[in-house]
Amino acid sequence: MDRIKLLLACCVLGAGVLRLVGQEPTPLGVFTPAQAEAGRVAYEKTCGKCHTTRLLGRRGDAGELPPVSSLSATYQEFIQAYGPVPPLAGKDFTARWGSKTVAQLISRFQEAVNAFPPDGMTDATTVEITAYALQVSGAKAGSRRLTRASDVTVSSITH
Repeated sequence: MDRIKLLLACCVLGAGVLRLVGQEPTPLGVFTPAQAEAGRVAYEKTCGKCHTTRLLGRRGDAGELPPVSSLSATYQEFIQAYGPVPPLAGKDFTARWGSKTVAQLISRFQEAVNAFPPDGMTDATTVEITAYALQVSGAKAGSRRLTRASDVTVSSITH
């Protein structure tokens, strides 16, 4: 009788271990809260003018903040010349960037910044803004600092 109980206990324990091993690991945060906060501050001073305060891009819809009319002539001309401004968060953003790595996203953000460099933008600022965009898209902060070498896919940390 004790052998049967022992065998049953081993089977239950083994099934539990197999279940845990078969699950995908939960990715740890790939940016720190401080990086995301610094990114928010920088975003509001720079990228938020074109990509809106909610990071949802600009399509010319009523109610986009800040209103285009409140921006400098330079920003207005830039937005008019390039048409819709893509989102940096949300489902359209995740659909576009979900299969890409965070490193690829940082590189793209850097390309965009280099094309229209806002005052005070540095390489570190681009990484921090990326951390903020990921946070707005549902990624959780952790203890690891975000770097340009992060090979985690965007969809694995956002939702």
